[in-house]
Amino acid sequence: MEKKPFVTKEQLEKIVEKYPTPFHLYDEKGIRQTARDLYKAFSWNEGFKEYFAVKATPTPAILKILKEEGCGTDCSSLTELMMSDRCGFADGNSIMFSSNETPAEEFILAKKLGAIINLDDITHIDFLKDACGIPERICCRYNPGGYFSLGTEGVKEFGIHSFLASNTVSNEYYPALASILFNLAVELKENLGVHIGFINLSGGVGIPYTPDKEPNDIFAIGEGVRKAYEEILVPAGMGDVKIFTELGRFMLAPHGHLVVKAIHEKHTYKEYIGVDACAANLMRPAMYGAYHHITVMGKENEPCDHTYDVVGSLC
Repeated sequence: MEKKPFVTKEQLEKIVEKYPTPFHLYDEKGIRQTARDLYKAFSWNEGFKEYFAVKATPTPAILKILKEEGCGTDCSSLTELMMSDRCGFADGNSIMFSSNETPAEEFILAKKLGAIINLDDITHIDFLKDACGIPERICCRYNPGGYFSLGTEGVKEFGIHSFLASNTVSNEYYPALASILFNLAVELKENLGVHIGFINLSGGVGIPYTPDKEPNDIFAIGEGVRKAYEEILVPAGMGDVKIFTELGRFMLAPHGHLVVKAIHEKHTYKEYIGVDACAANLMRPAMYGAYHHITVMGKENEPCDHTYDVVGSLC
């Protein structure tokens, strides 16, 4: 996959006249197109909705763009709930709250905003009940156990949720996960008489970081999930089940750049290029040794004949 910036050197030179480096720059057109492709890929499911993982890019301007494209938000903290509220997502169907070791105040706010509360563990049922009461619509992360006793608490709509992998660059992951959850939904209906209203496939659909990998094909993924849906749920009389996703990295990572300037060179036993950013701006490579592509603007087509350590200041 060619790693090509969505901005030119000339455009950046104009931007930095007003906004000094370092800064993150996002491509609104690209973000909107990815959201539209996702919805098109799952258009076969009438109730499909993407709940963008706010923690991936907690930026109000970006959340508002995604809201315009029909997305909701996936929140995991009080701050994310508050941000979603301020950005206009508190309409009773646009916030998914998935958290663990959750303070009572977060459950209280989530319920107040009409968020779909996704319980991480069966032990959280009593805690939620004591904090604010059990809502009529509840979601449970896939764990074997008797959590569907929630029916005695007045729950009218159930959902199931699972997160089994992170950043998969494979068109097979979502269909495989969907098959697991679809079969679980059928089993719950047949054995317990519980009808699942929605199934949340969560995140895990990733992006290619290195140029030698090809990106996921969201249309192939959507088609794979559709086939599993029609093979498993439809024959069981469950063709009304809504499909949800909680994608973060897939939605934003291809459309963002960290823009920095090279300000120092150091020639010792290694060759160093010092930039005006640090781990506070991009922490992941230092912590995980992860690959992040670097483009030297104006030299995109030059041969790669030098090797440098690109470093920032101590923070």
